[in-house]
Amino acid sequence: MTGWKIFSHSIEMISRNFQQAVQIFLVPLVLIALVIFAMVGQMASELTMHGNGASVPIGMVGPGMFLKFFLLSLVVALISMWGIVAWHRYVLLEEMPKGWIPRLNPSNIVMYLLRSLQLMLVSMVCMLPVAFIGSAIVQAAGVIGAVLMVVCLVAVSVFVGRMVLVLPAAAIGASFGLSDALRATQGQWPTFLAVGFFIFLANAVAAVILLGLSSVPWLMNVVQLGFSAVLSLLNISILTTLYGYYEEKRSI
Repeated sequence: MTGWKIFSHSIEMISRNFQQAVQIFLVPLVLIALVIFAMVGQMASELTMHGNGASVPIGMVGPGMFLKFFLLSLVVALISMWGIVAWHRYVLLEEMPKGWIPRLNPSNIVMYLLRSLQLMLVSMVCMLPVAFIGSAIVQAAGVIGAVLMVVCLVAVSVFVGRMVLVLPAAAIGASFGLSDALRATQGQWPTFLAVGFFIFLANAVAAVILLGLSSVPWLMNVVQLGFSAVLSLLNISILTTLYGYYEEKRSI
């Protein structure tokens, strides 16, 4: 099954290149943690009135705070993409990391951000009609309508998922758009459905383990951080594998 091969190859990619993964992602992750810590501290101080410690209603929060939150979120996204782009380029272009600071590729990072926003927009355009029409069908047809809605949502998710190849392409500077991604993955919906299922299964296993650790909060939080890092790297590696397999015709 191609879906399983892609999923397992992505896991092997991480295990084979674990040292390089740490070199690429450690500094960005530390910076993200510092930015988030500063963001939370800033929000907490602005949401609390000085003097008596009374909480400020959300409606009284000024637009300046929301602007700060947006800008800090953008900074977090760009730092994340710094590491992600470096990982794509390491795997696809063999651009080896030197030391503990990933190579900075500003134009590729910006293009990666723009492609991500483009995919978000396409997802919204595709999902909203299905959600609105599906809710009406559910009300009219009950369980059958709910099943049809789920099928439609999965179909749209697979369709949009085929376009994610534009992300690793942006990372390496390839001229590769949404139509190119659909062309490269034409007729491959069963594979994308299978990959999506395995990703869901991995997240479900992680959730069950965390649920079992809920009685020990500090341990659960530590394990959750580890799972978040590993699953995020797995998703990025799957994107890399998909592009390498479908566009560059690499073996897996």
